[in-house]
Amino acid sequence: MKECLSVKQNNLTCRYTKCRGCGKRILLGRSKFCPDCFKLDARFEIENIPAKARKGFWAYLHKYGLRCCFSGVSLEVDNDTSPWYLVFCRVNPGDKTKIVPASALFAVMKGRLLKKEFRYYVLALDDHRKKHLRVKKIPLVHWQGLGPGDNICAGCGHAAALKGRKYCVRCARLNVRMKCARFPREAILGVWDYLRKYGFVCYYTGMPLDLDDFESPWYLVFDHWIPRDPRKIVITSSLLNIMKSDLTEEEFWYFISQLANFYRKGSVVRKRKLAYWCRPY
Repeated sequence: MKECLSVKQNNLTCRYTKCRGCGKRILLGRSKFCPDCFKLDARFEIENIPAKARKGFWAYLHKYGLRCCFSGVSLEVDNDTSPWYLVFCRVNPGDKTKIVPASALFAVMKGRLLKKEFRYYVLALDDHRKKHLRVKKIPLVHWQGLGPGDNICAGCGHAAALKGRKYCVRCARLNVRMKCARFPREAILGVWDYLRKYGFVCYYTGMPLDLDDFESPWYLVFDHWIPRDPRKIVITSSLLNIMKSDLTEEEFWYFISQLANFYRKGSVVRKRKLAYWCRPY
């Protein structure tokens, strides 16, 4: 009798499986998805969503279910005229590699903002309405020149790439300059990594750089981090590049400190041996 019950239980278990999408229990059949996830999987194919993005999307559904990433409201998958219709929202505008489910309403409200930027402005607007506090502006990473169908620049990762090309206007010019200077590949990749993380600001000071007026003291130039060593190139202003000359970064800040103490306190500037200085004045 016990053996019969065990066999029945095993047979019953074998008739069910888990949905590949949300992880819910479904009847074993031809489809690997529940009805809702089957519709979403079909939309993936229609909208050409990459495999990496699909994997992250299903992981989100496993954890939270059919709920909006920005509000937690339950989502619909059938009525595409509803404000609560599930849409695939890009975490970083213009980047298809990471998507999350969102309601049509809040996806439109978010627009080109990052999730943290959207949250900031929602709270700031609420405080303005209720407490009459001033809304303070914050810089927006993906706002400039980026539309719904644009590709992200492979250089800075912030602006829209030129049609049919890898880079935006600014990065295309920088790419030409680095190729003309014949910088090694590792040095060029280092520059792009820095630009994606910090933007067009000086490596040494964080000051915004000028990319158009080459006569400006703040014009963006490439500096050998270690003098005459092309393996690491950093961006800085023309002014700082001249001041740093043949010094290492550590030597440069040492003498800046020594000069500042001399001007403020009249203390003696202490000389030290320089590792790469070889200018025949």
